[in-house]
Amino acid sequence: MISATNSPKSIISYNRNIDHLFGRYNIGSDSTKNLDEICQDDEINIDLLLDLINCYDDLDFLKKTSFEEYSIPDLIDYLEKSHQYYLLKRIPEIEQSLEKLTQQESFTFNYVLLMFFKEYKKDIISHFKTEDEILFPFCKVLHNYLQKNSQEDLIFILENQKKAFSIMRDHQQNKDGIDDLQNVLLKYSPNNKKLSYFEIFLNQMSVFQHDLKIHAEIEENILVKKTTKLLNSLGINDV
Repeated sequence: MISATNSPKSIISYNRNIDHLFGRYNIGSDSTKNLDEICQDDEINIDLLLDLINCYDDLDFLKKTSFEEYSIPDLIDYLEKSHQYYLLKRIPEIEQSLEKLTQQESFTFNYVLLMFFKEYKKDIISHFKTEDEILFPFCKVLHNYLQKNSQEDLIFILENQKKAFSIMRDHQQNKDGIDDLQNVLLKYSPNNKKLSYFEIFLNQMSVFQHDLKIHAEIEENILVKKTTKLLNSLGINDV
């Protein structure tokens, strides 16, 4: 299991996919400083980062991790950073591989994949926008109210509770679309032996799916449940 005494460089040499997690925290993958020192300098929650790293290394670690112990601001910080990383890096990289795949082989199936992913991209951007603009600010204000008992925060909570409950109630994991695409890909075997872009695409999709499962667990089963429980403790219930 990876610990706080490990450096990003040693961790990446062990599992290079963890670099996707370091990327959203602006942690250099070639750094030889230990994680504890980096997190102290950059004010990153070392315990949360280690739990995330170990989940990225082994998805089964999700079942052993108590993410509900972390504060709402720390959880949202991770989720917001992930949204930006997906939109600015991961999704464009996957889309670029798909476009190169269609240039490499002009199969109709490749164009269908590209169109499918473009539609998925539109859906996930809309999903992230709703969370970033409505749900996450609501959760932050709720946390602040419980800390400072501000009447201004309470008014905000009461005025926006219906929208927040609606989002949490109707929340769906975006990994479903990726799972559908993965199932199609498993049945696809291109005739051309030049599989470079297809193999790159498959690897990117596999890593992204792995990433989204962790993201969804924290979002769906931790943040939403934690927020609902806190609201209920204030006598505010979904109707």
